[in-house]
Amino acid sequence: MEWSGQIFSWLYQYFDNIAFLMLAAAGLILIYGMMGVINMAHGELMMIGAYVASAVFHAGAPAPIAIAAAGAAAAFAGIVMERLVIRHFYNQLLSSLVVSWGLSLIMSQGTLLLLGPSVMNMPTPFGSFSVGGFSFGVYRMVMFATAIALIASTWALFRFTPFGVAARAAMEKPRMAAALGVDVTRVYTATFAIGAGLGGIAGAMFAQTAAVSPFFGQTYTPMAFITVVMGGGANAILGLIYAAVYLAGVQTIAANVFNQYVGYISIMAAALIGLLTMPSGISDFVQKRQARKMAR
Repeated sequence: MEWSGQIFSWLYQYFDNIAFLMLAAAGLILIYGMMGVINMAHGELMMIGAYVASAVFHAGAPAPIAIAAAGAAAAFAGIVMERLVIRHFYNQLLSSLVVSWGLSLIMSQGTLLLLGPSVMNMPTPFGSFSVGGFSFGVYRMVMFATAIALIASTWALFRFTPFGVAARAAMEKPRMAAALGVDVTRVYTATFAIGAGLGGIAGAMFAQTAAVSPFFGQTYTPMAFITVVMGGGANAILGLIYAAVYLAGVQTIAANVFNQYVGYISIMAAALIGLLTMPSGISDFVQKRQARKMAR
C-alpha cells in the first residue's frame, strides 16, 4: 500500500541520515573528543580512502578488500600526520585547527596537482527493492549496518581491551599514565591512526554513492564537525550516537516537509539550538543529569 511505502520511506531516510553522520564523524570523534585536536584535514583522510578504494576496486579486488585497503591507507597517512605535525598541538584547539587546516589545503591541492581534476567512482552494489511503490537501494541499509558495526567495535576496543585502558588513561592523566609505564606517545599515535582509518573507511563507503575528486572530503567535513561538537566530549561514543539520532531526525523531517536544501540547513539550525541549551554537548548534558539524579 502507498501509505506503508511512505512510512518506510521516512524511516529509510532517517536511518540513512544517521548512517551518513555516524560514518562521517566516527574517526573525528576519537581525535577531537579524546585527544583535544580539531582535525580540519579529516575530510582529506576520507578523500584518501575514497581514492584508494576506487583504485583497488578497479584493479580487480572485491569491494570489501578495497574498503579495508582504504582504511589502512588513511591510517598510515594519519600516522605520518601525527608524527610530523599533530603531536605538537594536543589540547591546543585553535592551534590544531589552523595547522590541520593548512594540512587540508596541502593535501587537497597536492592531490589536484598529482591526479588532476578527473573524477573516479565505484558502482553502488546490491541493487534495490520496492515497498508500497517506492524503490530503495539495499546499499544504504548496508551503510547503516556498517556504521553501527564500526561504532560498536570502537567502543569495545576502548572499553574492554588493554589498549583501550591505556588510551583512556593517557588521554585523561598523561603524566600519571607515563609514570605507570604507559608509552603515551605511542598510544596517541595509535589512537590518531585509528581515527584516521575510520575516516578512510567512511570515504570508501561514500565513494560508492558519490564521485571521487580531490575535494571529495569537503562535502562531509562540515557535517562531521557539527555532529562531533553536538555530541560533546564527556562520552565520545555515546555523544556521537545522541547527536546523530537528534540531527538526523531534524534533517529527515525538514527534508520531507520542505526539500533537501532545507533539510541540510536544518542540521545547522538544530545544532545551534542544541548548543544554546547544552553548551558542552549532549553527552555532557546527559552525564550531568545522571549525576544529579544519583546525588538525590
